[in-house]
Order: sequence, then C-alpha cells, then structure tokens
Amino acid sequence: MGEQKVPSYPELGKLARDLFRRGYHPGIWQIETKTLTSSGIELLSSGFANHDNTKVNGMLQSKYKMEDQGLTLSEGWNTDKWLFGEIMHKDKLAEGLTLALAGRYQPAFNELEGKFKVGFVQEKFHILADTGLHSQPILNASLVVAQDEFLGGVGCEFDISNVNFSGWKVALGYAKEPATVHAELRNGGSWLASLFYKVNDQIDAAVEIARAAILRTARNEENPEGQQEEVEVGGNTTVSLGMIYHVDENALIRAKVNSAKELGLGYEQKFGEGITASISAVLDFGSFSSGNHRFGVGVALQC
Repeated sequence: MGEQKVPSYPELGKLARDLFRRGYHPGIWQIETKTLTSSGIELLSSGFANHDNTKVNGMLQSKYKMEDQGLTLSEGWNTDKWLFGEIMHKDKLAEGLTLALAGRYQPAFNELEGKFKVGFVQEKFHILADTGLHSQPILNASLVVAQDEFLGGVGCEFDISNVNFSGWKVALGYAKEPATVHAELRNGGSWLASLFYKVNDQIDAAVEIARAAILRTARNEENPEGQQEEVEVGGNTTVSLGMIYHVDENALIRAKVNSAKELGLGYEQKFGEGITASISAVLDFGSFSSGNHRFGVGVALQC
C-alpha cells in the first residue's frame, strides 16, 4: 500500500489527544511486552493492576502477517475470559481497500460477537465502516475528505434493526507542520476543539477545550406513552493545557493542567534497547488535602 494521504476519522486530532492521554496511567501499575519470533509471529502481552482493588487484568495476543496474500491474522485472550480474533485482507483486491472480519467469544456465558469492517483510502478521502453480526447490529460509518492541508469528516451510527440514526458527528481540521487544528461536534451537545503545536525539536504543546453533554432519560412530552429518550440537561466545559519536553533522545517530561484543577505530571526514560519505564501522577488541587490523587507506573519491554 502506498503512503496514506488522508487520516481516518478516529485519527483526526490524534496528536493533541495523545499528548493529553498517552503516558498517563493514574492509579495503575502496568507492564507491556512485545516480541517478534523467528517465524514472523508478533507476540504482545499487557497486564495492569488497579491501586483501588486487588484484581489484575491482562491480555495476550499474537499477530501473523502473510505479506504475499495481504493477510493479517490476529488472535488473543484476556483475563475476562474472552477469546478474540481477526482476519484482515489489505490492498490485494484494490489499492487502499481493507476488509476485516473480527469476533470474540466468552465460553463461560456462551456469548459470541462478530463484526465486519471495511476501509478504503485514496489520495483525497478515507472511508471506514463496520457493522455488528448479531440480532441488533449497529452500522458505524465515517468519511474524511482532504483538500491541501484542510480536512473535513462526518460520521454516523445507524441502528439497522430499528432503522434509525443513533448518533452523528462532524469534524473540521487543518494539518501542516508545525500546527494541527481539530474541531468536532457530536450529537449537537458535545464538542471539542484542540490545537497541537510543535514549538521546536524539544517541545510539543497543545490546548484542548471540550464540552461533554450531560444526558438523562425521559419520555417525550408529545408522546408520553412512547419509548424513553435521552435529553440534554446540561454540560461541563473543560480547558486543558499540556506539553512534552524531550530532555534527550531517551528521556521526556510530560505535564498538563485543566480547569477542573487537575495537574498531571509524567516522566519517561528509555534504558538501552527495548526497555522503557514511565511514572506519572494526576493531582486533584480542587481538594488537595483529601483529593483523589492518583499515581501510576508503567514498563514496556520490546525485543
């Protein structure tokens, strides 16, 4: 597949989103490992423990790529006793076309879920769609179009069994070094705007303003006997500022603060080849003496 010219809808605004979310694992001890066997099988595992309870969660996954056939086979298991797998076919039927069939199964409760996915990317647009393979499937579809540095995207959730739209979203963006701008509106009530700016080779900075709608379930006054609907009763707006300072090629410092009086700090260090350790904290200054301060440690191993 050639170079991807247009991002998919989930990738819009990713630079700013990752700056605020990646590298922070408050309240969690986490370890991740990744290795590639001599036969070409990629093995991934992760585990984390929450400070608030003794439960340990984990996941094992293997991935094998058959380049000549354009196939990628994935399978895995997690500690919630789900078995999952995916077959992906890429670029062989048409340049930029991806087809995938994914499923997961929980033997303890005999629960089986499946999903069919389609992706198609060309120089000026990127389409994604997926639908569940069960009795009440939801179709998720999105389209991103590009014109020079400008990006526009739309997406929807369609309830196939009830033949109605259950959600929608629209986005606009601009991406040209050193700045990336992203704005999104969801269902008329929730919205987000972000700016990512690469100040220089050492400093990345971002600002994000987001409003999350508060919904409650109520009956339509015009049809009190009808099905209950979610109605907006308010919303919270949060302003966040963040930065990453690259001390050198092996170390970086993260920091973020928001209008909810939360301060996030993190430090990441690479030790030789394939070992990365990080420590982070999110401090609640709204009630510092009795606030919900959360600390986390992560280790990533790759060989």
